[in-house]
Amino acid sequence: MQSMVLHPAVMKTKSMRVSEGSGFAASSALQTKELSVFYGEHQAVNQVSISFRKQSVTALIGPSGCGKSTFLRALNRMNDDIDQCRAEGEIYYEGIELHSERVNLHEVRKQIGMVFQRPVPFAKSIFKNVASGPMRHGVKKQSELEEIVEDSLKKAALWDEVKDQLNTSALRLSGGQQQRLCIARALAMQPSVLLLDEPASALDPVSTAKIEELITQLKADYTIVIVTHNMQQAARISDETAYFYMGRVVEHGQTGQIFTNPLHEQTAHYINGRIG
Repeated sequence: MQSMVLHPAVMKTKSMRVSEGSGFAASSALQTKELSVFYGEHQAVNQVSISFRKQSVTALIGPSGCGKSTFLRALNRMNDDIDQCRAEGEIYYEGIELHSERVNLHEVRKQIGMVFQRPVPFAKSIFKNVASGPMRHGVKKQSELEEIVEDSLKKAALWDEVKDQLNTSALRLSGGQQQRLCIARALAMQPSVLLLDEPASALDPVSTAKIEELITQLKADYTIVIVTHNMQQAARISDETAYFYMGRVVEHGQTGQIFTNPLHEQTAHYINGRIG
């Protein structure tokens, strides 16, 4: 089982650990406290406080433009790369506040991996797509790289389909295979959290079913946060659901409760198709 223990390299000094009175939940891999995100003067995320349980799938749902993807990218500080984008509030990973200047951002993004809406394989072989990350981080032995590639492709349920064509271009794979390759590429970095931004929205139904099955399998070892516009998909694969509207979390709870007995009328309107 994938270890959920914080890798020391994330923090440059041990003093970065938060105190016992910080309110960080030990059962959570990630937690935000009053997190806001701005693009210039526009506020896209408004004081969101939410916890993501270890080894679970949390779906983020809500209308287009409600801040879901912006919030998702904030969780591993991917928004730092966007001009005029800034964040306020706190993000904790395994008890470490990620906005600290003492955080090693490269290590954060290794441990909190991300897969985007459209598959973006490198114009390289299948093998090099998966091995490139470990190679950049110092893995040199061919035998070790081969082990990482095989393990990652197996976890992404792709090994049996590509094991005889590892040296062929990843661009020759189907869209669904390319997306699973991107997941394998993220897994090769040995993360404990996976952020998925509508990973099946550009795929056909068969490929979507494979991605959903994969997510269900991966939650045994990883914490997964997925943005989806597909209500049926959220209901099928997630343990918890958070409904976003205009940058705020209106409701967050067990998926069964959210979809069958939401506490807020606004949530019910969205799930029933009256908002969206």
